[in-house]
Amino acid sequence: MRCIGEIERLDALLASFGPAETALRLRLGQVLELLCSEGRGGHFELGFSSVAAYALERCDRSVRWVEGARCLARRLEQLPELRRAMTLGVMCGGACWSVSWSMGELLARVAQPQDERRWIEAAQSRTVREMQGSVLEAMRAGDAEAGVRVAGSVIPDAGAAGDVMRDGRVAGSIIRGAGAAGNVMRDAGAAGNVMRDAGAAGNVMPNEGAAGNTGSDICVRALVRESVANAEDTAEADSEALCTLTCTVDQEDAWLFEATRALLEQLGTHGAEAQVEALLAEGQGTLLAELPADTLDMDRLEGMDTAQRRWLEELARWRAEAEARCEEHIRDAVLGNGKPVPVQGAVAVAAALGMASLDRLGCRELDGRVRDLSRLLARHELELSRCILAFHRADGWRRLAYASEAQYARERLGMSRSSLAARRALALRLETLPRVAEALGAGQIGVEAASQVVRVAAPSTEVAWVERAAKRTIKLLREEVAAALTAVRLSGEAECPPPVDAEMMAFHALEQAVVSGRACQPRPANNGQVDQVEGNVDDAGSREQGGAVDVAHAVSPHALFAEPPSEPRRAWLVMLASLTRWLEGGLRMSAAQGSSNPTSVGSSAGRIVLRLRVSRANYTWWRGLEAQARRWLPRGMSWLRFLCLSLWQAWRHLLGCDVGYGRIYIRDGHRCMVPVCNRRDVTPHHLQFRSAGGSDEDENMASGCSWCHLQGIHGGRIRATGRADCIRWELGPASCPCLVVNGRERVAA
Repeated sequence: MRCIGEIERLDALLASFGPAETALRLRLGQVLELLCSEGRGGHFELGFSSVAAYALERCDRSVRWVEGARCLARRLEQLPELRRAMTLGVMCGGACWSVSWSMGELLARVAQPQDERRWIEAAQSRTVREMQGSVLEAMRAGDAEAGVRVAGSVIPDAGAAGDVMRDGRVAGSIIRGAGAAGNVMRDAGAAGNVMRDAGAAGNVMPNEGAAGNTGSDICVRALVRESVANAEDTAEADSEALCTLTCTVDQEDAWLFEATRALLEQLGTHGAEAQVEALLAEGQGTLLAELPADTLDMDRLEGMDTAQRRWLEELARWRAEAEARCEEHIRDAVLGNGKPVPVQGAVAVAAALGMASLDRLGCRELDGRVRDLSRLLARHELELSRCILAFHRADGWRRLAYASEAQYARERLGMSRSSLAARRALALRLETLPRVAEALGAGQIGVEAASQVVRVAAPSTEVAWVERAAKRTIKLLREEVAAALTAVRLSGEAECPPPVDAEMMAFHALEQAVVSGRACQPRPANNGQVDQVEGNVDDAGSREQGGAVDVAHAVSPHALFAEPPSEPRRAWLVMLASLTRWLEGGLRMSAAQGSSNPTSVGSSAGRIVLRLRVSRANYTWWRGLEAQARRWLPRGMSWLRFLCLSLWQAWRHLLGCDVGYGRIYIRDGHRCMVPVCNRRDVTPHHLQFRSAGGSDEDENMASGCSWCHLQGIHGGRIRATGRADCIRWELGPASCPCLVVNGRERVAA
């Protein structure tokens, strides 16, 4: 155990990271705001369909992170004194004192040019928790116009004055999606009608970050999202707020679940939490429709949820009381002598001056600033993450008399607890993956790429994954990591190298079977010959660049199955062989399970464990509804299978619709093929224009979203050449493109 002196040294080191990170993040927000503002639209000129696409590829950040930084930067342009206090500090009692990011974000919601100095002076003697109460009072009294008003009430930063929002709970009411157990609504769907704006084949949902989502509406959404995030931190730690839902199923049900997730992705429902909620809503709707009235005890389900809510509210009250008691012991550290002195570096000085110094820069120059600042911030976060992990192992926040880790993160470091936990988790994984850490520190890969790689890499495969991450856009890297994780789950292998092109094409057969509707059409016996799904891979033979694995003979899932399993590609061979058998039989809309042709390879012949991270509310709902429905299920049918089949019964009529160029949409998975775009409002594009003699042959066709097709390609911002199976993409001005991707490989950025 570390001595208290060592813990205090770590605490001082952690606190010293705060001002530098605040300056870097604010400056990056300023550059992004100027580049992506509604008037300039620089991300469009660089060939990106949305701010979300630009943020992910050029900043290695989520759109939520970028919107938060832009929102605060935009607001601070009207508050020069607060901007200076956050970056360079202010004199207080003969010492320099700085405003942390969490405090600055809070003050920016209510401060006006005429009273910002009063708010800064008030913050010098109060903790963030205490200031939350003052801000809430000001917003309720109408002293500030920056509050976000919903139905006549103000949504504050939360966690103040005992008001706790958690898992969608506001003022003691449960909001799960937009409803409660027994009447679950998600966006535009109710029980039995869950998906949001479900688009038919050929016209699936556009990305939420579409063109035009800039300005005040993004500012409002960013404030709301930050409020919810801070509320969740106040209510409980992420690791405590989420539960691991474990299901042990056979191979048939595991592939059914993978196919169901692919269907939900097509219908716009992303992430384990939202997908589990959709499954439960459909399953509950089916049970209510098919079983006699009053068979399900809905009051009991509501009671379980009410009891859980009351317990969490009681925990929140205890936590708030503990934090108030501890503040007297930590006040000097967070407000007085323990406060770090800001380092007045070039970035901090530039951030203090605001956006005026950037006005004369063009889109390419601003993009270069974004890239440089992102690399600096990534190196900064790497060192910070390592210190956070060391401090956590020393049980530092407890030994320094903080009431919770959330309080330490908020008051001492100026960040949310979820951000602290994410960095600690990254540092923990990087300890066993030194080459990934080295690549992150050197700027070879970014934070998002590193976060993806650590999910799947092992010590024996990390070099291959780092090399792969450096040659992929974030969109394509996510696809390959997701496929590799599926291979690990379905094969039982602990290690999985990056896929070769033929393996990715074979894996996409699952998505193609789902969107075409073939997955729910049982196939007749064909003496072991595998029907090829749309977009067959018979001609997909290729050799991985720079690798020793010859996949020229791996021309189909059946061929991959025929090859004897061997290291190091055993995980891919076993998984694709299992996928081939499942596609042969199709989705079985009955209780029948298992395969009539079991394999002795790997764990695909046994049971498969699925682990999903979901909220406590959905965990309770799952277990409670399962307990009541179990005796009504057909013999041999698992609960997971029932939920998946309920969803397929409700939504399979949307699949395989006969629309123009439908075969192209199915082949491309109803996704924009531009390697940085995730939108799904696809239209057909001729690689060789019809005006130049291009045909309607499949090899000359590619799916593109409405913006990338019309504004990007035909607007001269994107260039696509080659054949459909290997398109060369150039994004940005033709004279100096900012990104070049050849097939799946990024060759210039």
